[in-house]
Amino acid sequence: MATERTRGRKIAFSLISMLLLLVIFAFLGELLVWIFNPRATIYPAMKYSPEYGAVLYNNEVIVHQQPRHFKFLYTVNSLGYRGKEVPISNSYDKTNIVILGDSFSFGHGVQDGQQYASILWDSLANDYNVINLGVGGWGLTQEIRRFYEFGQLYNPKIVILQFFHNDPVDNLNNQVTVIENGRFEFKNSNSNTNWLKKYLSHSIIQKSQFYNLLRTGAISLFKGKMDEAQKEEFAEKHKISGIPPEEKYYNDLLELFAKDMKRRNIELLFFSVNDALPKFPHIKDKVLELNEEKMLKFIDIDPWFKTPADVEPSPAGHYGPRWNYLVGTNLAEYIKASNDSTINNDSTLVN
Repeated sequence: MATERTRGRKIAFSLISMLLLLVIFAFLGELLVWIFNPRATIYPAMKYSPEYGAVLYNNEVIVHQQPRHFKFLYTVNSLGYRGKEVPISNSYDKTNIVILGDSFSFGHGVQDGQQYASILWDSLANDYNVINLGVGGWGLTQEIRRFYEFGQLYNPKIVILQFFHNDPVDNLNNQVTVIENGRFEFKNSNSNTNWLKKYLSHSIIQKSQFYNLLRTGAISLFKGKMDEAQKEEFAEKHKISGIPPEEKYYNDLLELFAKDMKRRNIELLFFSVNDALPKFPHIKDKVLELNEEKMLKFIDIDPWFKTPADVEPSPAGHYGPRWNYLVGTNLAEYIKASNDSTINNDSTLVN
């Protein structure tokens, strides 16, 4: 009996010692990262959604910060999007504009009120509401689904669709919108990358420097391989050849969406974040083709930026307030002028 007690004490002592060592290791790791290589943290992170893969928390102020470098606050309203809330109704006093996009539209790296969607609204406030449904990390699959499940409730007359170079691969990661028999069908996400969001998105661990160091390291190590595997799987499943599968998927989604916007008499404005579109020649050709067919209006925003200061990055990545200001004000001028006549981009340039 005494021997069993002794053995039990030894096991308990070993377990407690291991636990203490882990706590000390984690504390030292946290301290060293904070001192020598501070990481950016976002809290609360996006929550898991079977319909979208990940969505924003409603009624939250997201804190995006890096010790000794920056701190940004992103306010999400009760309807789950950033910016002033427009109540859902059967009738609206002003014309509604819905924005679909990723973190560039959401306003990653700028304070509340500095994102281009807010600048656009301020510039058009007498006649328009602007509903910004941009969400970081989303692709066209999620953006299209969000429009039909929520955005169309605003009966918009204009939809702005923003493109960035990670959108095509993001579509493969969360294939929540597919085309079957010539129409959109919505599916639950089966992405393997979303399982952590089920358990950790609102966890205090999201604030940990050490955790974010490990997380970003794992992403950089595995994401490229996962993206290539998804491309191969998608191409084989859909028997795609002669065009990168991610471009084919994007083009099919965009074309059907543009045709439906045309049928609904909704003006679809498409713009790419600076040099992103030329990296995808097949998508660029499709956009120009749809523009020629008047299914959408392609807006080339490059002439809006004249100096390096215009595209100065935010310390959090992406672009800073100046880029957002120029996009918001020039889009507003474009929309105002388009009510009167056909225009070209240069004629509405705001400096």
